[in-house]
Amino acid sequence: MEFHENLHDLAVKEGLKGRKLHKAVESFTWNITILKGQADLLKHARSEVQENLKQIHYSALTCNLSKGGAVGGSSGSTDSKSRRSLEAIPEKAVGEEELTDEEN
Repeated sequence: MEFHENLHDLAVKEGLKGRKLHKAVESFTWNITILKGQADLLKHARSEVQENLKQIHYSALTCNLSKGGAVGGSSGSTDSKSRRSLEAIPEKAVGEEELTDEEN
């Protein structure tokens, strides 16, 4: 905003007069207003993202999905069960079984 305070003097120094000077100051003021609005939106979005990440973190802890293992000193079987739930589910070899059933 320091630049905005000296904008009129800088524009006059660069040779702007009358209508062009007024238009330059007006455009600069409009652009600053838009940028402030965008900065506010970004701050709001950042706070929402931080809140969402916090909720994800606590959900993972509640479901024992954290990297450090299960919460509350559970046994190893619970920890391996949560790891299994994150792995891909293998597909059956459906083609051979269906052919033998249909042919009979």
